[in-house]
Amino acid sequence: MGADSAIEPGKIKNGKPVILFVDDNDVLRTIISEVLEKAGYSVVSADSGESCLQILTEIYPDLILLDIMMEPMDGWDTLNAIRKSPACKDIPIVTLTGKIFLPTEMIEYGHEISGWIKKPIRMEPFIQIVRQIFAELEEDRRVALEKAGASPKDQYNYALHRRRLRVFRRIYEGILNQCVTPEKGTCEGWSEDTQIMEDMIAREEEWCRAHGIL
Repeated sequence: MGADSAIEPGKIKNGKPVILFVDDNDVLRTIISEVLEKAGYSVVSADSGESCLQILTEIYPDLILLDIMMEPMDGWDTLNAIRKSPACKDIPIVTLTGKIFLPTEMIEYGHEISGWIKKPIRMEPFIQIVRQIFAELEEDRRVALEKAGASPKDQYNYALHRRRLRVFRRIYEGILNQCVTPEKGTCEGWSEDTQIMEDMIAREEEWCRAHGIL
């Protein structure tokens, strides 16, 4: 159990963005790591939630790609454990899952993630999504700096709400897109949760509009 590669604490390997890829599938972990390396990223991989947490005591990645369906510590438990560490509370995390993304998961965890990638993974679109996520996070920082000025706290809030609105909208759309044949029956009884998701989006839209970033 542990990392498949290592980076010296506080360093960026070869000057490239560092991605921590967490998945308990050995084959997929190897393939994805190789694809990300070829795309220009430095990759550290972990085979479990526990090893992910250990690695985070040694490095600070630019992005975490976190599989949800792991045992015994699944991705949601890993996410919660990561966020309990003050040093790791702001690391962007993108979840990967082959199962249906539930409204309750958006309600509980949507505030903590920077994206969601559906498995099975097709490599070319996957790399495009990763690049897009990095570009969007950089744009969040640029807009926050422009709008918030010199205050680090204000910069943080601008970037945070801009990201949340984008992520909430995408997850909501993705969840609704799952409610088609043959999975339509799975979505029955979601009306109350759907309203909660819509309220989450509306609150972020209100904040962003009030602060001139929508």
